[in-house]
Amino acid sequence: MLKTIIIKLAVVICVLINLCTKTTAIPISEQEEASHRLHKAHGICIQNITSPTSTDDDTSTRQLAGAYVRCIATNVGLWNDATGYNAKQVAKFFIKERNENEVMTLVDYCNQKHRQTDLNLWAYEAYRCATAGRMGAWLNAYVRSAKL
Repeated sequence: MLKTIIIKLAVVICVLINLCTKTTAIPISEQEEASHRLHKAHGICIQNITSPTSTDDDTSTRQLAGAYVRCIATNVGLWNDATGYNAKQVAKFFIKERNENEVMTLVDYCNQKHRQTDLNLWAYEAYRCATAGRMGAWLNAYVRSAKL
């Protein structure tokens, strides 16, 4: 119940940001700093994702969150529709933690566990799986340090 409320709140915040700000999609270069790439990806994704017709449906909320997560990950080079998350690329985000093998193993496990034909739900569920533990804390620290 609480998880559903948090997801819906995150989706509403993204939609409100989209309505209140004018963001221009800018091409993303792999040579740019990761935080800049994330900012640009947000601009691209928030423009291209539409709200579900029913906000009461948990599946449509997860679909919307999944579409956003998949779009961001695709635009920063972390996701491929054929293979899911690129474990090696994800591990590069956490190079300071020096746990590349741990991150890669976790990402590969979550990719396989949550693989499905619905790419948005696959991206969403694999993301939630991978960030449920220590990697979630690392990601939170990264986002805070990058001031995202």
